[in-house]
Amino acid sequence: MRKKIVLKRITPYEGVVLGEVHHVSGLYRFIYDGDRPPKTVLVAKQGTRFYDLGLEKDMELRWAKFFRVRLPEDWEGSYEEYLYEKDLPVFCGRALRGMAVEFRTARTGKEVLVVSEKTWTSRWEEVKKYLLKAGYAIPEEKLGESDLSLTLGGDPEFEVFKDGVLVPACTVPIFNRGGSYGPIGLDGAEHIAELRPDPAYSEEEYAENFLALARRVKEEGVLLSVKGDYYPLGGHIHVGSPNLFVARALKEGASSFIEALDDFVGRVLLPTSGEARGEFGSLGAYELKTYGWEYRTPPSSFYADPEMVRITFKLVKGLVEALLKEGELSYEVLEDGRAKKEEYYRFLSKEETEYFLSFPLRWARREIVPFVPVGELPAVILSFSGGWIEDMMRAFKEALINLPVKRPVRLVLYGIGRLAGDAFALPSAPEKWRLKGEFPKAPFINGALPEVWVGVPYRFRIFEEIPSEILKEFTSWVREYLAQLGLLAAPVAAE
Repeated sequence: MRKKIVLKRITPYEGVVLGEVHHVSGLYRFIYDGDRPPKTVLVAKQGTRFYDLGLEKDMELRWAKFFRVRLPEDWEGSYEEYLYEKDLPVFCGRALRGMAVEFRTARTGKEVLVVSEKTWTSRWEEVKKYLLKAGYAIPEEKLGESDLSLTLGGDPEFEVFKDGVLVPACTVPIFNRGGSYGPIGLDGAEHIAELRPDPAYSEEEYAENFLALARRVKEEGVLLSVKGDYYPLGGHIHVGSPNLFVARALKEGASSFIEALDDFVGRVLLPTSGEARGEFGSLGAYELKTYGWEYRTPPSSFYADPEMVRITFKLVKGLVEALLKEGELSYEVLEDGRAKKEEYYRFLSKEETEYFLSFPLRWARREIVPFVPVGELPAVILSFSGGWIEDMMRAFKEALINLPVKRPVRLVLYGIGRLAGDAFALPSAPEKWRLKGEFPKAPFINGALPEVWVGVPYRFRIFEEIPSEILKEFTSWVREYLAQLGLLAAPVAAE
């Protein structure tokens, strides 16, 4: 079946294409969020009042009032330092014979033109001439010639392993320091780590920016997991442009771009989401940004393979550029909605296409180690599923973390319900301690990272300290189980 996506075109206004324009009235407070484009126009109704501005004194015009920022009582620096710290707009002068005023933000130099609504409507030719001269608009006929200058970015999320054990990201200083805004920080849910690489103009540059952050995390003795079975992990993709006209085209046509990305990217990567992602993993998920949009459908799984990161962002960039340049995209789709393999050849080489499309199968076969590859894995990687108290996790970690295994093994200790008594879900345990019947979690030992699940009784996780002799026996049962699975290293013979 052939599918055609038509991009919603920017609607020109009176012979020009405008960038960021807002009609404002009443009280308007300049709260600068850092994402404002290079040039913004505010069309103000009669009597609008503007606050928090860098002025020598309050300014009253016939059509609007502008108020100087008031410093907080606890501010210890100078007035200029406050303007710079908050990046507030500083008055630059009047324009259009006093019916417009211009500001420039103190730190980032973003320009804001405030025009009276009456002037905007009654003296449009004069306003248009100024907008074109000052770069707030471009002629309609030049829209198709705009420099695309697409930026690629992301804020992928990860589970965090410290010393071989899954831990909340907020317990690791490097993530706490970055918080919600640093390049290495925390997701809104503080148990999830988030990396925010610098935006890039090419897929190679973005992949290197990401790996540079991952290497910094590795220096802290931390591993980043993309598996997402405990916390929902998203591999969100950001596309934008410093060209305010291209950014506007991205935003106004967002639904068209996202539909194409779903067919080429989302439908392929979505099945590799972790068990915890649930409703967070859905097609068509995106958020508008001042620079463009954020595509939220992909999981973080593809960050386990740097080559997949490069190829994915190359594919995204190619799709977006094609829609921007051509205004439409036509391609063949399979019954499940995915684009046919041959359609990828417009954006990727045949080798890159095969690599990208085979990722879900390699993921399902567990041929991919679900960690960002920036260093060696510890011999034993421990996860605790279900309710555990801190002291009990520490006791089991100390008992199991140094088991002599042939290659890295993931041990998942999960909780058995209260009704099962003191039974462990461990085939090598003596009958007295062994769960009767079928074990809920079978081991997976053929992949790149073997995974072995062991069930622990309720009271040994929650209520009381596990007796040392039982913990010692338990460790021997796990050792025997790993030996049965062929994962235990042979003992070194004495000389």
